[in-house]
Amino acid sequence: MDHSYQVWQEMLADEFFGRQHAGHPTLFYVDDDVEQELRHGYGIEEPLAQSVGRFLRLGTAEPYSALEAYRWRMRQQDKDGVPAFLPLLACSVMAASRMVNDRNHRATAYHARFSELLTGDEKRLGSPHYEPVSRMWQVLASWQHSQKGARGLCTLPAPADLPANRSMIGFAQSQALLSGADRSFLPKFFRSLREHGTTWPLPGETLLAHIEIRGMERHFSKGFRNALAEEEFRPLLARLIGNYAASWDGSDELVPTGVTRAELLVRLDAGRLGWVARLRSAEQTKRIELKGGVVLEQLGDTAYYEVTGLPAPSADTLTRGIRRDGDALVLSRPASSVLVLARDDVLGVWAGTDGFRPGEAHVVLAAPSAQRDVRRLLDKAATTGRSADTGKLPWVPQGWSLHKPVTFDDPVTLRRALKEVQGAVGLLQPPVQFKLRLEGGLKLAPSLDSHLYLRGGEPQVILPDATEGTGTLLVDGKEYPALRKAVAAGRPVPLAVLGLEPGRHTVSWAGVEIHFATADQAVVEPKMTKVCGLAVVDGKASESSSLLDGQSLPTGITGADCTSATQEPADVMELCRRDADEVLFAATDGRLWTLNAPEQPDWWTERLPDTPAPLCFEAGFHGIGGWLLERRNGRWKVRPVNPGTPKPKTSGNPRAWARAVLNAHQASVEPMWAAYVQAAKELDR
Repeated sequence: MDHSYQVWQEMLADEFFGRQHAGHPTLFYVDDDVEQELRHGYGIEEPLAQSVGRFLRLGTAEPYSALEAYRWRMRQQDKDGVPAFLPLLACSVMAASRMVNDRNHRATAYHARFSELLTGDEKRLGSPHYEPVSRMWQVLASWQHSQKGARGLCTLPAPADLPANRSMIGFAQSQALLSGADRSFLPKFFRSLREHGTTWPLPGETLLAHIEIRGMERHFSKGFRNALAEEEFRPLLARLIGNYAASWDGSDELVPTGVTRAELLVRLDAGRLGWVARLRSAEQTKRIELKGGVVLEQLGDTAYYEVTGLPAPSADTLTRGIRRDGDALVLSRPASSVLVLARDDVLGVWAGTDGFRPGEAHVVLAAPSAQRDVRRLLDKAATTGRSADTGKLPWVPQGWSLHKPVTFDDPVTLRRALKEVQGAVGLLQPPVQFKLRLEGGLKLAPSLDSHLYLRGGEPQVILPDATEGTGTLLVDGKEYPALRKAVAAGRPVPLAVLGLEPGRHTVSWAGVEIHFATADQAVVEPKMTKVCGLAVVDGKASESSSLLDGQSLPTGITGADCTSATQEPADVMELCRRDADEVLFAATDGRLWTLNAPEQPDWWTERLPDTPAPLCFEAGFHGIGGWLLERRNGRWKVRPVNPGTPKPKTSGNPRAWARAVLNAHQASVEPMWAAYVQAAKELDR
């Protein structure tokens, strides 16, 4: 991959997924104007489409294989980095931004525009070639979710939310719906609604209706107006704009560049409502001071902070919203007429959540203006908690209703009810799932293995939305009847009920596998802060032990007396090709060895998930020198391994040694190799 493509990748990663977007919704919007601004602003000479198009393998079944291979190489260097196919995805968004009626294409002709952009020919890349691109979008969404908002909140739709005829291109289209100018206008639009006392936040469909009723379409881009008029794509647009409304904190900008947003959440602990902040950032600051005497104190090594200096949660503070500014940080909570709490695994108490979690218990509080919507939702989808709690609890805001515990055992019914009810609860969609993953469980010694769990405390399996309610879940290759009910309902699937034996286990679903291990116990060696041993002075060890400091530690004796150990020559390790026809080693003293590629040991697959490198194997040379000879495709290559002056008459099989050296005599012109060839000629006379 050339320098231009790498520069585009790094620039797009910083521009759209940099840490300045922490806690904010992010759209990967790139059109022709944005591409030119970025190219000129960053001083990139080659246009984006040209940089990507040069690496397409046109005329093959996998035209993007070179780009995917580059992504995997980059992932091996940085597993948490932004997936390295952003330039290709940016081109797919540019193609979506060009989808308007013209003389050559209909507005829905996406693939022709995508092909023309990358190849100059509208027919070189068709819909059958596009499936890898849609998978890349889902990988990007999964990565962004795994960062827990530190690289921006994901705005990509779940596969299940896309229209059937947009199941692949809908990801790119979703990012082209709102331009930068559209997002700049949204705060003004939101404020105009709030000024009239409207209950907030409003669901996306209601926001779209207000845009049409007020005739505000003219303030939005042409792409937004086209999506607004398209019946099949309108629900996706509604959800997108609704998510922006739910995250709006009342400021003039949705994403102030370089300003991190700390989310203000409600916490219910010991019968009292309080505040806790969540900071989606890789940087952990112990104490943060904001204007107005507000102070954030980090809770342990978590992303949560204790908040002091704010008025307690009440009917007024919940419905009006809160915002406090600091240096490069804003603490805010948007106004809301519905408060949903769920058990937080980190805090160990009830805390505010972004959406309902199927199969889990919730506490739902509703302002008078939202109580009708909440009752309708619970009547349609809730398994428990439909009736309001009429007890006079002191912590419930005045005039608000309380439902607890509220559970939704069927996520399909919940999603359908949320779309039907809309209202104040319309934005509380369950979190989007893009891939099969493990959640919860009692982890055992994470420093040894991040996927090692205590036996009996196995995690839950979260199924991806794209295959919700269908397929067969296998654990260690077997289907368990005890899991079928949870799988059919699309709920988190508990593995602790299976009584699995200690060891390694595999969970598979729709061709995807994830692995974990269980054990009854794990021994973790404590970290040593002080080292005790025998100090060595002038080559002599002390008779009594003592604490070794920075100067005496490198030469001190710890654990065992090794002063009599002799220093042996260091090993030389060389990599030999597995696909070579023949690998020989011609030693200085006339011995000749044939090196065979070792077989993969039986214990490899039990202890290590990855297969050994397919191209090479290691060969160690201890206290011996010579030349390594490899024959591939009829040609010899030689490499020196500490070669000394050849003395082939002293030992070994001189004639076999001489034949091997003479067969490869043209492989090198180095003087030392020429000496070996001359010695072989003398033996061969």
